[in-house]
Amino acid sequence: MSFAMKILTWLLLISLLLAACGPTLTPLPYADDFSNTVGGWKTVNDEGVKISLQDGALRFQIDELDTLAWSTPKDKRFANFVLDVDATQLDGPNDNSYGIVFRYQDDRNFYRADISGDGYFALFKYKEGRWTKLQDYLETAAVQQGQATNHLQVIATGNQFTINVNGQTVKTFSDGDFPSGNVGVTSGTLFDTAGVHIAFDNVTVSEVKP
Repeated sequence: MSFAMKILTWLLLISLLLAACGPTLTPLPYADDFSNTVGGWKTVNDEGVKISLQDGALRFQIDELDTLAWSTPKDKRFANFVLDVDATQLDGPNDNSYGIVFRYQDDRNFYRADISGDGYFALFKYKEGRWTKLQDYLETAAVQQGQATNHLQVIATGNQFTINVNGQTVKTFSDGDFPSGNVGVTSGTLFDTAGVHIAFDNVTVSEVKP
């Protein structure tokens, strides 16, 4: 075997080994309290949608109707984890949506858990750019309504998920489409109300306890 063929063989073996190992996961724990303005989260400064780091929080200001936005940190990936986030409605209508995204692959593939200022919870899967409702909007006493802070949590273990709001379980589900991915936060407006203003803080991703 020639030297060039040996090099090609080794490169092929290395690529196969890397593929077998799967994507590189971010070490746990991971945390961001947004006190550092260079934390790598996606920001937006459009006329109708603004996502900005301000006053130690990641703030969403959405002034367009029927608009959804989300933000994730750069180059993070998690498999099994506990995600905790504080979400505060600062202003705007209670008829809104805000929450967390997880097992995020790209802008067309992820899970999304939402609450609303008027006390509802919903869960969605976005796969290949198409939404599937895993839980339609359901009223729950777990959500603090209006201008209040809600603590959101996702526990992900393999294809099993538990969603908690303020310490209360609002949904468990099983789905294996996205075995790992990034995490993030999201907010949106509905068809007839805009001016949603949400602040997210104290994002932590930690190991699942036995």
